Amino acid sequence: MTDSILIVGGGIAGLHAALQCANGGARAIVVEKGPIVGGKLAATMTDASAIGNRAEGERAPLFEALEQNDLIEIITLADLENIEGRPGNFTVSIRERARFVTDTCTRCKLCRAVCPVVVPNEFDAGLTYRKAIYTPMAETLPAPWVIDIESCLNTPPNYLPCNRCIESCEDDAIHFNLPLDTVRERQVGAVILAPGFRVEGGEDFAELGYGSHPDIVMSGELQRLLESPGPTGGYASKPSNEEYPASVLLVLDDPSHFALYIVASQVHQLLEQDVEIVNVLVLSQPQKNEDYPEVSELVNATGMQVHWGTMFKVDPTDDNTLDVSYEDLGAKRLVKSTYDMVVLCAEVRPPDGLDELATSIGVELADSGYIAVKDANGSGVATSQPGIFVAGCASGPKNIKASIADANAAAAAALAQLDPRLLQSDAAVTDSAAQAASPLPLAGEDMRRQIEQLLYALIDRPES
Repeated sequence: MTDSILIVGGGIAGLHAALQCANGGARAIVVEKGPIVGGKLAATMTDASAIGNRAEGERAPLFEALEQNDLIEIITLADLENIEGRPGNFTVSIRERARFVTDTCTRCKLCRAVCPVVVPNEFDAGLTYRKAIYTPMAETLPAPWVIDIESCLNTPPNYLPCNRCIESCEDDAIHFNLPLDTVRERQVGAVILAPGFRVEGGEDFAELGYGSHPDIVMSGELQRLLESPGPTGGYASKPSNEEYPASVLLVLDDPSHFALYIVASQVHQLLEQDVEIVNVLVLSQPQKNEDYPEVSELVNATGMQVHWGTMFKVDPTDDNTLDVSYEDLGAKRLVKSTYDMVVLCAEVRPPDGLDELATSIGVELADSGYIAVKDANGSGVATSQPGIFVAGCASGPKNIKASIADANAAAAAALAQLDPRLLQSDAAVTDSAAQAASPLPLAGEDMRRQIEQLLYALIDRPES
């Protein structure tokens, strides 16, 4: 038997599940494919108030709480490669790729100044640029910088055609002689799959004008602009000249409930920043608002109209605005308007590599390509394999509140696979103290649930 739980994916669902597992006295091992944890919300995990009302009152896991919890181990640049055993006693193989920068890194930035390779920073949705040796953002977990060996001039096995970063590093933190990858084995009692989702790239929206003008942006780029800390300090400034827009049009190609949720969230954020005109255009046949509760809520909260149209076209003008024309299917007429920014809202898809992961560990996928949920215990987090659970958007698109609820359920189900005699009974006290430092108030139901968890941990028995 073991006291450990493996969490695959270091986004908001995976990290919240890790905190909940540690709160229950288990050791949580987080395996993250990227160089840092946090996923799409990494920039917001340094400040308890950064997510705002998008979390609908729920807490977001913070880097500080993760770093201070001795029961949480984070392995980045890693993938779950194999799993053997049974619930309560799995042996997992984790393949970790080299970071090439050690923990002695002090983030002094000297290496960035001398690195000759410049590429778009995917952690800023391509709105900024980074070097081959970089940190994705100002504050990260883990803290050391990382070398993107795919873009670095030191492509294996041709090391040291460029050694500028090594020469500039006063901390002796950069080492190209590290193994390209290392396989680690761990014993765990349960596995939680939380690899998140991916967003369609802008290349799929060229026919709608993406790429023809810097102020025609994807919804992921707008969201990064709206986040603080971020490229613009949390303000939706125009990429072309960094001026604030007076008018914004959000264009939605696929009116799924999750996409409408994202649009509604961004509309509220834009209105909070006093953008004078914010309109929404759905490129689909007109639907009744009551068929889409997010649309009804958006209309009722803002008084704005949602237009349903086709034949959408956007043309840049000489005065750095965007002329938009489309056929309004509701009004049955051609509409022409001018906007400062146009936002193209992409649909989300299962994360890259999810099918390979599912095959390697024997978990079934649904027809949608997400992990299939087998609701045997009523929690909605069970998979086709006993002892392996799913949380967050790995089983389908969800908002932040639903993802955190999934993480709670998955953590509870995973903890039930462990021998309670192996768990650390004082873990909940430590975690509660860390959470108390957050300024975000608890709702009554959340407070009741956390008090119950604390009491169950203190008397050393599982929740009923």
